[in-house]
Amino acid sequence: MKITKESFEVLKKRLSDAMEADKEIIVEIEEARKQGDLSENADYSAAMDKKRSNDALIADLRNQIDQAEIVGAPTDTSKVTINSLVTILRIKDNVTKVYQIGDSISTDPDKGIISDHSPLGKAMVGHSVGDVVNVECARPFTVKITKISSVK
Repeated sequence: MKITKESFEVLKKRLSDAMEADKEIIVEIEEARKQGDLSENADYSAAMDKKRSNDALIADLRNQIDQAEIVGAPTDTSKVTINSLVTILRIKDNVTKVYQIGDSISTDPDKGIISDHSPLGKAMVGHSVGDVVNVECARPFTVKITKISSVK
């Protein structure tokens, strides 16, 4: 999975937070055990559910970190990649927009940062200035890439 350095740090922080939460959950489990019969102990069941959920989160975050391939700012701006700043012209209505191609962790559509796995991001990755690409989604549309630069 290709991600930015910033997203890698976000994953590490989430893992640290989940591991810290795990310590608190273990305390909750111990406190609930003190209440007696575990078969009818709602606090114990809830704490164990929380533990299982947190364990799954920790495993997922570790896997993402292990599989991460950190990418920096592109040195070659001839093709769209993660960390490209892309200016497009929407063919249908002649509207120009600028998007930063991020990874699946660092998206913020309100700020113009889209994932390389989003329909528009996926359609543009690997293409060059002048290319016309079809975006496959609920309402398909076509864009022309007019400029590619590197996110600083």
